[in-house]
Amino acid sequence: MFTKEQLFEKLNNSGMNGLDEISAFLKSWRIDPIYEDDENKEYYDEMAVSKLKHALRLKEQGKNDDEICSIVNNGIINPINAPSIRNTAIHDQREHHKNELNKVTLDVTSQTLSLLAESIAQKITAEITEKIKHDDIFQPVMESAKVQRDNEILAKQVEKLLEENKKIIARNNMLQKENAKFRHLVGNLYIKQQ
Repeated sequence: MFTKEQLFEKLNNSGMNGLDEISAFLKSWRIDPIYEDDENKEYYDEMAVSKLKHALRLKEQGKNDDEICSIVNNGIINPINAPSIRNTAIHDQREHHKNELNKVTLDVTSQTLSLLAESIAQKITAEITEKIKHDDIFQPVMESAKVQRDNEILAKQVEKLLEENKKIIARNNMLQKENAKFRHLVGNLYIKQQ
């Protein structure tokens, strides 16, 4: 969170002349603080800083205050993943009785809710993705599928070997029958019997 002084320091290179100019810009462009304390000190969030920087760029481009206000407050700038909190009053417990609670009022818009929902969805998705990457949930399934595929390949190879073995046995039987028709004479000489 930033005070106007911190905003001035943060935007010092933007050609701002002082706190009065920042106050005037914030008021004319309707960039609201996220809360105001009992001493009327206003605090701004990162969204306000982003809006102010965008508004200053639009001012440099020659846009008038009404156009800048319309563009900045209609969400044409890049949204950040944070809800906007406006018109908030926080009462310091030290100044009040210990039994009193801090009072906070929120102005929640549909844009804020959609940003919040998107942020939560992204976080959940990222966490689930990380969990799946780092856990070996699917490892046993993948290994079992790999083993099953290897078994199928081996079964096919065994079937081929059995078929080839049957062919070799049939060929061997045929050759033995042919060999039985020959009679040995001397050395390497054989005579075919009929």
